[in-house]
Amino acid sequence: MLTIDTNLGRTNITASSEAEEADVALATHLAKHKDHPLVRGLGTLSEVGDQPPLLALSGVVLAYGVLAGDRCAAGAGARMLGSLILATWIKTGLKSLVARTRPNVLLDKGQYPVEPFGPDAGSWHSFPSGHTAGSVAVARAVGRAYPQARTAAYAGAAAVALVQIPRGAHYPADVVGGAVVGLVAEAAINGIAKYLFAATSKPKIAPKSTVATHQRA
Repeated sequence: MLTIDTNLGRTNITASSEAEEADVALATHLAKHKDHPLVRGLGTLSEVGDQPPLLALSGVVLAYGVLAGDRCAAGAGARMLGSLILATWIKTGLKSLVARTRPNVLLDKGQYPVEPFGPDAGSWHSFPSGHTAGSVAVARAVGRAYPQARTAAYAGAAAVALVQIPRGAHYPADVVGGAVVGLVAEAAINGIAKYLFAATSKPKIAPKSTVATHQRA
């Protein structure tokens, strides 16, 4: 049994393990100042890691690469877009399987149900963090295409991910889960891209009959 100080007073919650208790305790402790203007401001800035802005960014990079004839940019944009779409698909599937209210719901309403499926509402589906999944997937794709931008891309993704905890949007486990989703999605798209590149870049071998004809000539 874990006792949490919420806006409604003390609330007792039952966790399935010590790890879950620690996860909830850390999240609620860090999110106590979620309504502070600074935290709210950082949370607003972190919305660049939401799906629409990331889709727009990926689309712009892809369009630039195609129009400018920049194969590196076109490839990066395609990988960014593919990684983001796959990460979004995976995180959406996971969210639909597990209902766990977000830390801000626990702090504001004293509610912490954990159950399969659950209501179709964003506040009930904390795991995994979609902002983290998308940001990590896109950052990893950028880092592969442009190694010189890797540090900046990873730092940006980390900032988006970490601010989700003090703003009360996610538990630490949600952020870790989102990061794993992003890495897996990007790795899958990278593998597909490598396979397609290898398949389309194989040298064409002339038929034996053609080779023999040229030799006789």
